[in-house]
Amino acid sequence: MLEANLNIRLLEQCSRCEACYSICPSCRHLPGYDPREVIKDIIAGRFEKWLRSKSIWQCLECHYCLEMCYQHYGFENAMTALRAVAAKRGLHPPQVKRGWDMFAKTGRLGEPALPARKKFGLPEPAAGGAEEFKKLHALLKAKRSEKENEKQRAKGQKAERT
Repeated sequence: MLEANLNIRLLEQCSRCEACYSICPSCRHLPGYDPREVIKDIIAGRFEKWLRSKSIWQCLECHYCLEMCYQHYGFENAMTALRAVAAKRGLHPPQVKRGWDMFAKTGRLGEPALPARKKFGLPEPAAGGAEEFKKLHALLKAKRSEKENEKQRAKGQKAERT
């Protein structure tokens, strides 16, 4: 699953280069944060232990590594792929779930402070788009369900033939 979302050849080159390590804000300021170890384990096929690690959630997605990378790949891609797998397995920090719930409810990751906006003479914020998001999310769920049903039908037809 993870390998399908990553280019292992580029990660191997990434593990030898390490040019981005010294400019990564998380590497510079979070003791013990070292994506080089994560990448080496991914290449070796030992990524499972990182799915429960806080390290994969500490990447700020600032894109410094992508800008520095001569391949324009960066270890951000590895962290993003690991977070996706972890989230699908329900192995995410509670803040991620709260953020998702807020976004699904309001179409925003946070609510603007209306008194502060008024104090500074700012207009009311535009609608968050929650209704449009809910429609899109429902369509996505229906499409996934449809694909799953097709897979089950195909398995059933294959079993009938044998």
